[in-house]
Amino acid sequence: MTGPASADDPRFREAAELLEEGARDGAYAAAVLLAGRGEDVAWVKTAGYARPDSVFDVASLTKPLTAALFFLLCQEGHLSPEGPVSSVLPFSSPDPRVRGIRFLHLLSHTSGLPGYLPLYETVREEERKAGREIFGSAEGHDRVLAEVLSLPLKSDPGSAWEYSDLGYMLLGRAVEAAGFDSLDRMLKTKLCGPLGMRDTRFLPLSSPGEDEAMRIVPTGWSEVRRIDKAGEADDENAAAMGGVAGHAGVFSTAFDLFLFARELLRALKGQGRVLSRASAASMAARVASPPGCPRTAGFDTPTAGEGGVSQAGSLAPPGAVGHLGYTGCSLWIDPGRELSVVLLSNRVVFGAGNRKLSSLRPRIHDAVWKGMEG
Repeated sequence: MTGPASADDPRFREAAELLEEGARDGAYAAAVLLAGRGEDVAWVKTAGYARPDSVFDVASLTKPLTAALFFLLCQEGHLSPEGPVSSVLPFSSPDPRVRGIRFLHLLSHTSGLPGYLPLYETVREEERKAGREIFGSAEGHDRVLAEVLSLPLKSDPGSAWEYSDLGYMLLGRAVEAAGFDSLDRMLKTKLCGPLGMRDTRFLPLSSPGEDEAMRIVPTGWSEVRRIDKAGEADDENAAAMGGVAGHAGVFSTAFDLFLFARELLRALKGQGRVLSRASAASMAARVASPPGCPRTAGFDTPTAGEGGVSQAGSLAPPGAVGHLGYTGCSLWIDPGRELSVVLLSNRVVFGAGNRKLSSLRPRIHDAVWKGMEG
């Protein structure tokens, strides 16, 4: 693998200027932007107080990693996309339709489950009743999952799509049950270790060195926990579950996420180190049902949002796949040209209502797509 071009490479001048603009204008306080081409990092740039190896809470970029773990278990014969979730998890919902939820529904956000609920509030209420700490414990983890397993569905499985944190909470737990191990350990042993993703993990403060702790980028103040979130999961539901969940909680670097993107690109050619070609194809192809669903089994695809433009940019090819993270992070992959773009930032350090990145991010991505053509 060759080294990246200089940060002032003229091909990426516009992208560099936009990244700096975001730091000046308060879209984030720290950011790293990385462009990859095939096997190599083509270019990397930082803004604010970030450095190239800064560790970010990548929030929902946890979901593609959870999906990859699911497919690794499929390759071992433990799970199947068409398998019923009820064969692994004990639903207590009075809604009989939950028996029709397949793992592919969880992967593609078509299960019929609600998108989001503040389940951490249930944990806090249980704490008050019990008079002891539950938030962030194994009991908190189990209570959140029990709530999800008891919910009625909003629609029939496979009939509609709605982005659902709750579905990936169940997927993460199913991976644990089928793999006979915790999600954080499987992330390390089955995916990150083999791919050399040395800085990607849940719970980065569990055993950090001094330098490693200093690399973690904060995401602001938690009113729920009354703490500054630096190395603690930004997502309150994930925090209530102990920081390890299928939907959020992973911390990573731009380079590590490039390695993950590179594995997907390699696997699509049958050259993956851990993922099979069939697994990668499933993760990269839109699901067939329901019609018009923009999701794959693990990723999103370029879809018009605010202002009619995808967060991947107007120049992102239709065949691209990617994902956003609530904290201000994103990963986009163009399999056709074997390109990848990682943007990590901490937009939420200025408050969850900070939306400045939404208009800036498509422009940054377009500048990178153009730079990669040079």
